[in-house]
Formats: sequence, structure tokens, C-alpha cells
Amino acid sequence: NLRVEIVLYTGVMNMKTLAWITVGLTYLLMVWGNLVSTTGSGLGCPDWPLCYGTVFPPLQKEVIFEWGHRWIALITAIFILITLIKTIKKPPQAFSKKYAFAILVLLAIQILLGGITVFLKLSILASTIHLLIACLVLSGLISIACSYSGFNFQLNYQPLHLLSKAALVGLLIQLALGGLLRHSHAGLACSQFPNCLESFFPIPLTFETSLAFIHRWWGIIMIGVFIHLPLKVFKNSYPLKKLSFFLLILFILQIILGVTNVLFGLHTHIRATHAALGYALWGLLFYFSLKTGALHKWFM
Repeated sequence: NLRVEIVLYTGVMNMKTLAWITVGLTYLLMVWGNLVSTTGSGLGCPDWPLCYGTVFPPLQKEVIFEWGHRWIALITAIFILITLIKTIKKPPQAFSKKYAFAILVLLAIQILLGGITVFLKLSILASTIHLLIACLVLSGLISIACSYSGFNFQLNYQPLHLLSKAALVGLLIQLALGGLLRHSHAGLACSQFPNCLESFFPIPLTFETSLAFIHRWWGIIMIGVFIHLPLKVFKNSYPLKKLSFFLLILFILQIILGVTNVLFGLHTHIRATHAALGYALWGLLFYFSLKTGALHKWFM
């Protein structure tokens, strides 16, 4: 069966390849999960873990997205479990074992949240927490993959440490705001730009307009943080020039997609690209922060 084939296949991989494939699958799962939300397919399977009480549900668009997401989740979970078990048995670096245990706990919570989200009919809070845990799992897997890649966690890039941490926290807040906005169906609560509605500020002031306004301008504020990353790198002549500049370009593109998303009335393809780019930005920023040594205390 599928599980046996995956186990046999992963058994002959070297751990570096297995770990990075697991990272890729986790990212794919996050992107597909966003497609489920974007296409309104979150309740395409109204029950859990089966779909309409069977493993062969009717092939409708909503069912294909939601049932496909569950199958990708199953395959990804198997890869994650194999990676973590092998890491626990023979950790490549001292921190790897405790990270593997932490990811196991997060994975268990994530699976439970997936079911709870369906039972609670797409609870806004549960769906957003589901997204944030996915980001943490992706980060942990990137750390483990780096540990198998002979990754050196630098300690001498001190001027970048605080800035890298600020960028990570700021981006995680932005992802949380975006998740709340999407799951509360408030993407067009501020339907104009740069004004919210008829004025700059969100009037009438509601949960939806406030959320849309904060998400929009928090992103604009974060541009300053991402501009300072390459400035600090170039000023101190660190060998992170390409990556820091690429992060800035990605974030500016993300802002442009966000504005375009509003102006085009939440076009499905733009929404999906916006989210996929956001998750990629998170993963790359976390990798950048590892490279600068900003998170080195977490790996002691």
C-alpha cells in the first residue's frame, strides 16, 4: 500500500535529501490548504477523517480540493514522522533531537486541529491557529534539514540579530492577520486603496474593517524592516547579499499582490499566489535568520 511504499522509498534516501523533501511537502501542504480556503472548499468533506463516509467520495470541485488536501496531509505526515524518528534515533546535531520531539507535539496538535476545524464548521480561530502551527512546523523542519546539510550557525553577525528577529515576529503577525482576514471572509472589508472605504480610516469601525486596515498597514510598515535587512548586510559586508535582497524583492511583490488582490475583488489566482508567496517568504526569512545566528540560543 501507499504507506509501505513511502517507508521503503524513504529508507534508501540519505537524510539530507529526505529532510528537504519533507520541507517541500510541508510547504506544498500549506499552499494546498490555502487553495481549499480560497476556493471555498473547506467543507467539501463535511465529515472527518472520511469524506461522505467513504474513501471514494463524489468527484466534485470542492471535494477534490478538500479530499486532495487530506491525502497530501497524510503523505506529508508520513514523511515528517519518518524524518523525526530517524532524527531522534541518530541526531546530527545536539539540538536536533529536542526539535524533533517539539515538532511531533505540534504535528499531533495540527492533526487534531484539522478535525476540529471541520467539526466547528471552519472556526475562524481554529483555522488561524492551524495556519500558525503549520508555519512553526515548517520552521522546525527547515532547522532539521539544515542540521543534515552541514549548516554552520554563524554567531558573528550581531548587527543582524535583532533585525532578523523583528522581521520574523512582524511577518508571523502579518500571516496571522492574513489568516484571520481570510477565514472571516473580510478580504474586501476595506475595498479601496489607499482609502479603506470612503475615507482613509475604517469607517464604520467594525471587526472586519479594523482587521483589513491593520493587515494592510502593518504590511506597509514591515517594508521598512525588509529594506533594512540588505542595508545592514551591505554595510557590514556579510555574505548574505543575494538572499537579503531577494527577501526584500519578495516582500515588495507580496505588498503589490495584496493591493492588487483588493483592487481585483479577491481574484482566486491572485489570492492563492499571495498566500503561497507569504509562506515562501516565511521559510526563507527563517533560513536567513538561522544563517545570521540570530536564533543560535535556540540551538544550544
